[in-house]
Amino acid sequence: MRLVALFLLALLAGGALASGPEVLSIAAPAGVRHFDLPQLEALGLKSLRTHTFWPADDGNYQGPLLADVLKSASIEQAGALRFTGLDGFSQIIPREDWVRWPLLLATRRDGKPISRHDKGPLRLIYPRDSDKTLEDPIYRLRWVWLLRSIEPVTLH
Repeated sequence: MRLVALFLLALLAGGALASGPEVLSIAAPAGVRHFDLPQLEALGLKSLRTHTFWPADDGNYQGPLLADVLKSASIEQAGALRFTGLDGFSQIIPREDWVRWPLLLATRRDGKPISRHDKGPLRLIYPRDSDKTLEDPIYRLRWVWLLRSIEPVTLH
């Protein structure tokens, strides 16, 4: 009976029960949403081969589109979001970025889960090779790795 109650509470809160360790929290209008890797990957794995600003990190990344993750948390219309990593690094990403480009919330690199040693388990990946604009150094800081949380922010 208690498991049924927990399941119903999770559904009412807008999310499925986690089946693995939480890797991402998103501040949403209905409260904080928590995701594990299987939940994120269930949103659909896309693949993106791209060069990065760090040649050792170039590769083929897989994961859900950031826009799909934001939609699942009901914050896709936010004007900007703060992305914070496990190391405390944070960046504000304007909405125009995830609307203009298919940003990837990478969970895998070359088909394998991304370890913390390789700046995982989540990394925000821009499709750098698809648009010369993304070669601008301003975008270098927006590649947040060790991603832990996302929250809407208001720009002044």
